[in-house]
This record gives sequence, structure tokens and C-alpha cells, in this order.
Amino acid sequence: MESRFFKNNTEKMNLKKLINGNSRLSEIFRFALVGGIATVLQYGFYVVFVEAVHVKAVPSSMISYALSFIVNFFLSSYFTFHTRPNAKKGLGFALSHLFNMGLQTGLVAIFKELVGPTLALLPALAICIPVNYFLVRFAFTSKLFNPTPKQSETETEKI
Repeated sequence: MESRFFKNNTEKMNLKKLINGNSRLSEIFRFALVGGIATVLQYGFYVVFVEAVHVKAVPSSMISYALSFIVNFFLSSYFTFHTRPNAKKGLGFALSHLFNMGLQTGLVAIFKELVGPTLALLPALAICIPVNYFLVRFAFTSKLFNPTPKQSETETEKI
């Protein structure tokens, strides 16, 4: 019996190759997948806090963002970039997201005048998502945020 999502094993293999591959396209696909998961989790956490725990909307938004951010960091580290998380990468990840939030806010302020407030987020996202990818990629792959070999050996010994 064939899956209704895949017509044959070749399609299954291509998806598996895309997810597990080492190409930049695979990395971008995993980045998008993790971003989607983080977004759904954030909304899920938000609904739970607002509806089940009866926390007000703004604190629920902050809590759900923080929880989603933590999950996003670990999924980005292990799944998207195939690296081990550490404090430096966490700092780089946080800084990239702070920069991206500022960029998005500024772009929405600009685009609301050009396309109106309802559509302003869309062109901002079209710019911010690729920028965020490169910033997060830098945080996970740059020597600046990776421990030196001596530190890696020390971390390995602790495990």
C-alpha cells in the first residue's frame, strides 16, 4: 500500500536526502522546517497559557516566545546545523534574533507607509527571514562562536 503523500520510493528517498543532506539547500530546508516548528510551538504555548492557565495575552506572548526560542535554539543546533550547542552559540543565536527583531520592526514601520499596515509584515518577512538565516548560520558555524579545540576536548571529558 502506497502512502498518499509519496507516489513511489524515489520521492521518499529524495525527501530523506533533502532532510539529511549536507548541501546548503538541505540546510535551508531544515532551517525552514525548524522555524515552522518553532512558530507552531509558540502559538501552541500561547494558547495554553491564555486559555488553560488564564495568563494575560502579553505575558503569555513573552513566555511562549521564550519557550519557543529555547526549542528553536536546540533544534537549530542539533538538527539544522549538526553542531553541539554551547553558550557562545546561544549568545550568537540570541543576538541574531535581537538584530532580526529590530530589523523587522524598522521595516514594518517603513512598509506600513508603502503598502499599508495590514500587508507591511509580508515584505518585511521577505527580507528578514533570509537575513535571519545568514545570521543564525554565522552563529552556528563561525569560529567566533565555536570553542577552540582545547575547549572542545575539555567539554568532551566532562560528558
